[in-house]
Amino acid sequence: MGIENIIKLKEIDSTNIYLLENAEKFSNEEMTIAITDYQTAGRGMGNNTWESEPNKNLLFSILIHPTWLEPYMQYIVSMAHALSLYDVLSSYSEDITIKWPNDIYWKESKISGTRIDGNISAGKLSDMVIGTGININQSEFHGTAPNPVSLTQITGRTYNRQAILYDIIARFSYYLNIAKQEWMMRKECPTIHSEYHRHLFRKEGIHSYEDADGQFDARLLEVLPNGIMRLERTDGTISEYEFKEVKFCLK
Repeated sequence: MGIENIIKLKEIDSTNIYLLENAEKFSNEEMTIAITDYQTAGRGMGNNTWESEPNKNLLFSILIHPTWLEPYMQYIVSMAHALSLYDVLSSYSEDITIKWPNDIYWKESKISGTRIDGNISAGKLSDMVIGTGININQSEFHGTAPNPVSLTQITGRTYNRQAILYDIIARFSYYLNIAKQEWMMRKECPTIHSEYHRHLFRKEGIHSYEDADGQFDARLLEVLPNGIMRLERTDGTISEYEFKEVKFCLK
């Protein structure tokens, strides 16, 4: 992917909104990236917002057109993207994990969040926009998020944000190609699925969770290729959850 596919925006409401509204302009591009120094309406999943000082962190969205993938399997794209973030951030620090569905954690703190939006046309995934915020050089956080952390807080160093972005794009392209090849050949993506599971937050041991019925202890069995998380409670009951149906009880 060439540098011409990266759109640099000084300030914007949301890079996801920008790419979704302009998706048709980039329909012939395999991948288009919008990056900004500051978002006035940066959004996380659901109603969450994302706190970021101007010129400190990475705020970017990636537009792809995975028409080869069935809509019910679109979570594979989320897995591939999470793996690209994991790979790059793990090169700077240990204790990086992927927290279901697509946050990146350092120990018990959140270093990156992702929101995914998509369009389906004629039963196919015409567009997917993956919007990500990564805390890179911000040294203090004053918002309502309970557990943010940045790369500079972890290591005491400052970083070239553009270099990190290019590394992430390269890894995402790598994993997307694997996903596409495996899906076209066998209608499943075992490499992406197994790698994602290998790096999951809390994949070992018993931990506390909370659903509509209250708090409970369980171990994480797996995340299915469609994004469903399966938990085994201490009484042996197996529960399955879609995103927002259960939350992690953090320290």
